Amino acid sequence: MELCNSLEWTEWPDNPVQVQICDCCGTVGCASGGYIHLSRLQDSVVWTMPQNVTLDDLTAGRYCPATALARFGSVGFPNESWLSLRKAAASVPALSNIARSNGHAMIDAWAIGLGRPDRIDELVPMLRRRLIAADTLTIGTAIGWIEHWLEWFGRRADCAVDGGLREPDAIGARVETLYFDGPAAEDWPGLAQTGDAYLPALDWNRVFLPAA
Repeated sequence: MELCNSLEWTEWPDNPVQVQICDCCGTVGCASGGYIHLSRLQDSVVWTMPQNVTLDDLTAGRYCPATALARFGSVGFPNESWLSLRKAAASVPALSNIARSNGHAMIDAWAIGLGRPDRIDELVPMLRRRLIAADTLTIGTAIGWIEHWLEWFGRRADCAVDGGLREPDAIGARVETLYFDGPAAEDWPGLAQTGDAYLPALDWNRVFLPAA
């Protein structure tokens, strides 16, 4: 799947960033859509849904998300992978020049995905309708932890979030999968147990670990 069709011509300082620009003229903004919100955690660069766009822009379809976000919800690059892009094109921003991920970006990175709504306020109602089981948690407890982290990130929506992504085994975590009444591809590995707590899991291999 195409992530970006021109590392050189993308206007990286803008945010939202259009990473899929017009194929005909190579001009940013000529074609609609293809946008991301660019930010970074401690050890990763993340592309999430565009932020700070007006209702008129959304209605017109101008800031529609890039193809990969529409498919997967978000894309993450380990720092070393991002540095390889920067070696390929000097216009790709250095890690130190990328804004840190805010709570809004982290909600999008965690909660938006295949079979889940793009509007976060629709997530919990959807879970109450469609969640049928989890690996070990009751449905009510699983939803309770989802609500806890939505609130935690929400309090930090406009400020930098302290934390990073870790492999479950590295922090002694076990991923908890949530099962829906639909295709197995829509099942969500959304939580990871560490002791008595459950952390947000972005997939089976990456868990968000708060700094404190």
